Amino acid sequence: MLTNEEIEIIEGCRRGDVAYQKQLYDTYGPMIKGVCVRYTNDIEEAEDLFHDIILFILTHFEQFDHITSLGGWLKRITVNKVIDYLRHQKTRQSLPMSALEGKIGDDSPDSYDGIPMDVLLGFIQQLPSKYRTAFNLYVVDEFDQATIAEMMQETLSNLRSLISRARKMLRQSIDKYLKNEEYHYE
Repeated sequence: MLTNEEIEIIEGCRRGDVAYQKQLYDTYGPMIKGVCVRYTNDIEEAEDLFHDIILFILTHFEQFDHITSLGGWLKRITVNKVIDYLRHQKTRQSLPMSALEGKIGDDSPDSYDGIPMDVLLGFIQQLPSKYRTAFNLYVVDEFDQATIAEMMQETLSNLRSLISRARKMLRQSIDKYLKNEEYHYE
């Protein structure tokens, strides 16, 4: 159910009222920017993507269906636009699928208490693009695997491998960090 504030923002943005557009930007901008930063590994790229998404949102309020919360709708649009961007990015590089063959490793979650959030986010941003995207969609944004596979145009088994491999890479980075060593993916 929408709050009165959400309803006011929606109606104001539909009318093109600058005050409500600013309120949307101030209220939901940090969440949208956070998603952009999580999926890209360059702050300038994330900023450009963020501004493109804000413009898209402001020109597509007629598509809001009132079924979901405003925040949920904005997050869904943001994730979809980021995925589209990554899919069409010409300079995107990823590891070949042959690198995923064989035993991926233990998928059990580990406890990483005491590691600063910015360090963990840095490790996630260092992941190769496909791995970072799969990990973010599944672990951070909590989409189901079938939806992610469709969004990324991957088979379900390839997606599971991407997520598993991303976790393995993150565990390696965290282990190195805990041993006071710096680690970068090759």
